[in-house]
Amino acid sequence: MVAATLALPLLYFHRATFSSDVFIARDILLVYYPLKQYWAERVSQGEFPAWYPYNGLGQPFAGMLISGVFHPTNVLYLLLPLGVALKLIALGSYVSALGGTYRFAREWGLERKSALLAGITYALGGYLVGISNNLLYLMAAATFPWALWGAERFLRQPSARRAAAAALLLCLILLSGEPQSFALCCALVLVLVLLRPERAPLPRAASRAVLLVVLTALLAAVQIAPVLSLRGEARPTSPTLDLATYFSFHPLRMLEFVLGPIFLNPETDTVASFRLADEVFHSGVHSFWVNSVHVGAPALLLVGAALWAHRRRALAWAVAAMALLVLALSMGRHLPLYGWLYQWMPVWNSFRFPEKLLPYFMFACALGAGAGLEAVLREPILSRRVGQAAFVLASLCGLFALAEWQGRVFSSGVIGALWEKPQPDIQDILHGNVLLASVVAGVSLGVMGAVLLRVRAPATLAWAVVSLQLVILYLANGDVYQVTLPEFLEHPSQMVATILEAEQDSGAGRPRVYGAAPEIQEHETIEGIAPIDIQSINTLDSLWADTPALWRLESAKPYLPVVSWRAMSLLGIQQERLGLPPSRILELFHVKYVTVSAREYRRINGKPDVIVAEIPRFDELLLRNPQALPRAYLATPVCVPDQDAARALLFSRSFTPGQQVALECPPGPEHVEAPKDPGALGQVRFVRYAPEEVVLEVEATQPAVLVLNDAYYSGWSATVDGRPAPILPANVAVRGVRLTAGSHQVTFSFRAPGQRLGATLTLVTLGLLGLALLVEWRQRAVGRTSPAVPR
Repeated sequence: MVAATLALPLLYFHRATFSSDVFIARDILLVYYPLKQYWAERVSQGEFPAWYPYNGLGQPFAGMLISGVFHPTNVLYLLLPLGVALKLIALGSYVSALGGTYRFAREWGLERKSALLAGITYALGGYLVGISNNLLYLMAAATFPWALWGAERFLRQPSARRAAAAALLLCLILLSGEPQSFALCCALVLVLVLLRPERAPLPRAASRAVLLVVLTALLAAVQIAPVLSLRGEARPTSPTLDLATYFSFHPLRMLEFVLGPIFLNPETDTVASFRLADEVFHSGVHSFWVNSVHVGAPALLLVGAALWAHRRRALAWAVAAMALLVLALSMGRHLPLYGWLYQWMPVWNSFRFPEKLLPYFMFACALGAGAGLEAVLREPILSRRVGQAAFVLASLCGLFALAEWQGRVFSSGVIGALWEKPQPDIQDILHGNVLLASVVAGVSLGVMGAVLLRVRAPATLAWAVVSLQLVILYLANGDVYQVTLPEFLEHPSQMVATILEAEQDSGAGRPRVYGAAPEIQEHETIEGIAPIDIQSINTLDSLWADTPALWRLESAKPYLPVVSWRAMSLLGIQQERLGLPPSRILELFHVKYVTVSAREYRRINGKPDVIVAEIPRFDELLLRNPQALPRAYLATPVCVPDQDAARALLFSRSFTPGQQVALECPPGPEHVEAPKDPGALGQVRFVRYAPEEVVLEVEATQPAVLVLNDAYYSGWSATVDGRPAPILPANVAVRGVRLTAGSHQVTFSFRAPGQRLGATLTLVTLGLLGLALLVEWRQRAVGRTSPAVPR
């Protein structure tokens, strides 16, 4: 059984397992490769990565949950090449998901084959396979079955050892970077008390559950404290309900539970087909969260069998009700429930993307499938009834396929009615997908019906059902995950290579870039290169955040979630306001290179002398921004009361970039004349430039402000000639320090807010937990060696 648990996911992902290919998709390339590379580089040098300089003018690294800075699997990035480590972690997540579901099912009383069916259904179902493009959500979904297993064991028989195991497993969900899953899993720990009231008196069980949640929070304090300390400065994750409910699960996609990924075919779909996701399913971001949510017709039939077999048990209907509640929440904007929680629960409005909740529904379905198989094996009469139902449902699938074949009732009838401007080529793809999937679902149900009616030996029947479910999931989801060649991570793109060659002697800090080129709007073809590889090439060439970090180039474009709201308000504004370069905002913040649409740049008669490189196949240009200000310079302050006034000043005609700085400072002169010669204020020289420490030598000919074009954020402190000096917000988003005339050494230092408190709480908790384990171990040892007392 252990061998099957390890082998099945690896065989399922044979393309990634037995080749040098690495998992790839937009979020892997934009987020996880750069973040993990940065973590490995800093830790391998014996440094803690407190500050991340490569996105949106910089942001705290530990306060960025998605960095997963404290997750133990990060050790692999120190030992192995980047792509190999990430592939092993991704593949290991499927092994973990299968094993955790198997153990939880066994804890709830299912036999081995039934528990294995549950593990296969969850780990190899559409959602987990589809989320291989987003590492933190995959890791969280693979961890929470283990966390629930540990919690269930602790609630049934509490001990220090079980408390430590359960709390550490729960803690791993948060450390993977997924707060919503962590919050929901902690809530489910409390729900487990209600689902098992007979195991212990309710108050006692409830106190155990609360103790476990508190213990988990204390263990995770090293991650929680930095995140909470930055809530007022980082951009809101979901400032409005509309943004929070992007990627809402559309009710029509429930058809995928049975038929498979009929709405997207990753092998043949064009970029234009994403309009289906936006215009019909209203995802909000031109794509689906996952390309498949397939559970499998055999598994769903067994879920129905489990509900029928346990129809008189309150536990079965309680689990079903919870699963349906999660499904309703995942539908986000399509039902009012998510909006109510967003409005009434202060914590809930920090979360976004309701479809992220689907793995909990899938987990319940997987357990239901295992319970259904158990019931079928136990009751021959139920087995026959389920077999007969399978043939009825197979007939319905056949009728649906016939109706689609003859009249396109779904692709043209249903989708055509919902789609304001339907595209025939996409409807043709959908028609073929629906037709094929309906036939496959019908055949699978027919096979299952024959197995249930013909096979009498319980062991043979169980293995036949498990094998059928595995085959069905493989046929539907085997091509949903995406891999690419590792060369894309090992060699810089044409744009990056051009910048690196031009800036090899740039001095302190790498130049900032800004990817303003739009995504490719139509399917590009390059002979011998797969569509996913073309997308990867385009992502790297376009300098989309955060890919430049792979080659230590800073992207000024905000993308990661802890970018300061100040930087987001300027650099994250719509492109039509930002304008094509050169633009004042890009000049202000040391952005030296920008990618733009060649067609748009020529339409506005852009200057040809700033074009550095061109990629015709993507209609892109790389522009040099000759007016970009230095990373550090001296300027005359114009005092303003707040960031709104500073923003207004930056866009005004009276403001002179490079000579003046909008400084949020105590009341003073509203305007100070800037010197006619920009160099008249003095000179700035970098002595040291590191992520958490910047040292500069300044020669100021008169009182001025030293502007450092890095993000203004709490946690930064400054000293001037060894004495503390206040850091003031300069030009809305960066740091400014007032200086008197003369020679000065200015040092900027960063310490992550909340990091010391969080680390202290975590270490104290670990110490106390270790002491409790030691006491428990000694008590057990004494109990084993004590002689029996005669009566």
